Amino acid sequence: MAVSSPSRRAFLHSSAAVGATAFAVPAIQAARASEKLSVGIIGCGSRGTQLAREVVKNKHNIAAICDIAEFRLGDFQKVIALTGQDEKPTEYADYRRLLQHAGLDAVVIATPDHHHRDQLIAASFSGKDVYCETPMTKTLGEGKDILDAVKKNKRIVQVGSQWRSGAHWRRCKEHIDSHEFGNLVWAKAWDCRNWVAKDPTSAPATFTKEQESQIQWDSFQGKEFKREFNPDRYWGWRWYWEYGGGLLAEIGSHHLDVIQWLGGVPAPKSVVAHGWRYNFKDWDTPDVAHAAWDYGRFSATLDAQCLNGADGAGIAFYGTKMTLIADLHKEIRLYNTADRITPDTVPTAKWVIENETAAHVKNWLDCCISRREPNATVEIGHKAAVPAHISNLAYRLGKKIHWDAEKQEVIGG
Repeated sequence: MAVSSPSRRAFLHSSAAVGATAFAVPAIQAARASEKLSVGIIGCGSRGTQLAREVVKNKHNIAAICDIAEFRLGDFQKVIALTGQDEKPTEYADYRRLLQHAGLDAVVIATPDHHHRDQLIAASFSGKDVYCETPMTKTLGEGKDILDAVKKNKRIVQVGSQWRSGAHWRRCKEHIDSHEFGNLVWAKAWDCRNWVAKDPTSAPATFTKEQESQIQWDSFQGKEFKREFNPDRYWGWRWYWEYGGGLLAEIGSHHLDVIQWLGGVPAPKSVVAHGWRYNFKDWDTPDVAHAAWDYGRFSATLDAQCLNGADGAGIAFYGTKMTLIADLHKEIRLYNTADRITPDTVPTAKWVIENETAAHVKNWLDCCISRREPNATVEIGHKAAVPAHISNLAYRLGKKIHWDAEKQEVIGG
């Protein structure tokens, strides 16, 4: 099918001819004085909407919004109206136009992974601070480009590794670093969901032909291979190699970030991975995936699948003296044992896991004003993406991948 023409509203607010140098002067100095930021949202899906709510809760202003699907802009406006914000955000269909919005201090990037690099770099050169969803990159090579742009323009960038803002994880690190824990020898992560009856990321039953006509499909695809419109590719973009990295990237970038942080290591030495599309045959990426990374000092594994939810989600850290188990749906338990844990084994300590998104967004907003480094810097975002990317490479090539962290390259090409 042919790509539909953009609406009049999209035409008025977008232009393919917008240059990278034609950006408005940042208003961060004024924001420092008033301590009220003017924020733009790029990507008005569910995550962009959630992050926007947190911005308003912190008494900052959503001044502009952008999405290549016009119906998402309308839905987003309804959400903003319910937050109590008086000002109606200006709508754009082209993120480059949004970056020109007068007085804009910062932007949230909540778009598919294949857009992150260009949008984050453009935002940096336009003088905007950025909150970018995870994974920060779609490929290994994009990390250096982003790091260079952010450093050159001295921007505050918070990557959406929101677990970095959880006090419960900082408490875990104190225990793992202690002499009493012993040496960390294995970190095991898992994420199990049951989507057999219905993939929640596929096109919803309410998706209409009218809404389809409002999607600028060519803009969505960006620089990737041009295909006919497919609603599942639009809604479930994470499961197609052109736009995302599947389970190992979407889940792995969070789990491996915490493992590297708590384990005190910057990057893995090697990885092996396997899995397959056992149920979702139309996906590119596996619906059951397993990977194992060697960090030199310890091993880390991830089992991720969406065909059975019995095990839930969690991370366990095994030391030579103690064991720490995080049930991501409930709590963290510390056991003073390296032996078998039975139902009768009483934890030495346990504490609740709370949703970290609110604290993470607040940390970013506060740092935009104070100019201090946020909890999940662009360097952390890059390091969190590396193990995910090389595990996908191992899966796709069907062989063990070795990583040179100093040279930032795969050993052997």
